[in-house]
Amino acid sequence: MIISSKDIKKRDFKKSLRGYDTDEVDAFLETVSAHYEKLLVENKNQAEKIKSLLQDIDIYKENEANLQRAIVRSGELGEEIIATAKKRAEVIAQEASLDARRIKQDLEDEILSKRQELEVIKQKNEKTFDDVKNFLIDKLNELEEFFKNRKILTMELSHVKGQEYSLEEPAEEEPKPLKKISLSPQSLNNDSQSFEDSFEAK
Repeated sequence: MIISSKDIKKRDFKKSLRGYDTDEVDAFLETVSAHYEKLLVENKNQAEKIKSLLQDIDIYKENEANLQRAIVRSGELGEEIIATAKKRAEVIAQEASLDARRIKQDLEDEILSKRQELEVIKQKNEKTFDDVKNFLIDKLNELEEFFKNRKILTMELSHVKGQEYSLEEPAEEEPKPLKKISLSPQSLNNDSQSFEDSFEAK
């Protein structure tokens, strides 16, 4: 049964011969009613405060739950970032290794190509040297043949000019020795010495 302050004020008691003083009873009921009204107001206020506090607690709990979820998510994001960084580092390391291998292979291929080019140039130089050597040998042979023919022609012309004919054949004139020439690449490349100075009939 819920009693209000009005119920306390309106409460009537039976009168008896030896009962309490009605004025004192009314005054007391008035005081009790006032205190009761005050307690109800305070109780209402406390109930509202409790309700507000409970709402705040719910908000705090929700915030705490959100914070816990954020912490968990942050940990997961941190792990994801670390894992991504590790994978990226591995990819960079692999790419660097592949680039190093590619650069090394390119250098080796270039060195091999230059060696092949050098070998071709060397063979061409050797062939050129052999060609020049053979050319000079042929020219020396032609020159020697020229001197032989010149000697024979000179002898024939001397008989035709009315020289006294001797029964004895003239002594055969020895061919002049040819100056020995060097066929080394250094002598062939010497610009200061001309072709005529390289060999001379003595």
